[in-house]
Amino acid sequence: MADKIRGIAIEISGDTSKLVKSLKDVDSSVKSTQKQLKDVDRLLKLDPKNTELLAQKQKLLAQSVEQTNKKL
Repeated sequence: MADKIRGIAIEISGDTSKLVKSLKDVDSSVKSTQKQLKDVDRLLKLDPKNTELLAQKQKLLAQSVEQTNKKL
């Protein structure tokens, strides 16, 4: 009868410091964009028909989508 193999450990060594730094940079830019969006939303509650704020919100939302795609 065939012998059973119990537990195989495979170790792959790799330097992930560049990946970690890249993800940290993207996370910080996402947080910044979210803070700006929150500020714009607060201002839009005061003046919902302000077209400049609506355009800024659209720009920030597009930025947020782009950053999320970059993170993925």
